[in-house]
Amino acid sequence: MPVSFAVAGNPFTVTAQRLTADGATQFAAFRQDATGHDHAVAVVGIREARISGLCQSAVAHTPLGAATLVVRSDADRPVRAHDMVIDLSEVTGDMTFESVEMGRDAATLNRSGVAGPTGTYAQQARTLTITDMRLEAWSLTAGMFSLSDASLSVERGEQPCP
Repeated sequence: MPVSFAVAGNPFTVTAQRLTADGATQFAAFRQDATGHDHAVAVVGIREARISGLCQSAVAHTPLGAATLVVRSDADRPVRAHDMVIDLSEVTGDMTFESVEMGRDAATLNRSGVAGPTGTYAQQARTLTITDMRLEAWSLTAGMFSLSDASLSVERGEQPCP
């Protein structure tokens, strides 16, 4: 799912109790924001994902102060996504890869539908599980992203997901 757009000037935060993915790929790249600044990212492609306990937050700095947009999903009903691409700057959590291939050329990736430039280091796995996940991302695109019993709120100040 190739997508090209200028990213926002600040990354956003996503936390989850657990992410389970079928078909995952990763390689390094750069994304440009609307002011022309380049940001180093890990491009992560995921064919199918289930995400439990999702919280997404983005802080906006306005002339009246900071405000945080927060989206949460029901922890008992996982978010479902397919053909997802995340441009992230950092991810932490307990990670398990099954059938992993490290050192693969990014142009030959075939697990998620996302490939990178020839000659670029990449890795892919048949499955990926991350528990206690926290990531900072510049963008996320998906063919489908479905949240059950979700809530969206705007909070005064900087209130990122815990």
